[in-house]
Amino acid sequence: MFRQLSALIYYLHFKKKERGTVVAVRIVDLCGVDRSCNAEVRKILNALVERGVAVRHKPGVYLISRRDVDRAIKILTRMI
Repeated sequence: MFRQLSALIYYLHFKKKERGTVVAVRIVDLCGVDRSCNAEVRKILNALVERGVAVRHKPGVYLISRRDVDRAIKILTRMI
């Protein structure tokens, strides 16, 4: 789980510099076809959904508002 958390934090840091109002987190971009990694990342992102930081857009895609990215990163670092 530590590897997935660190990959997700890195992904959010990278994506928050791009243009737009939301950051789309695609599980396939993080894990590829590794099913165990997909399950772990899904659990982590569902924890963000429960806290109101992320929204599930469709299967495998979660949206985080640009203004909530720093808050999501803080939550993820506390999970480590």
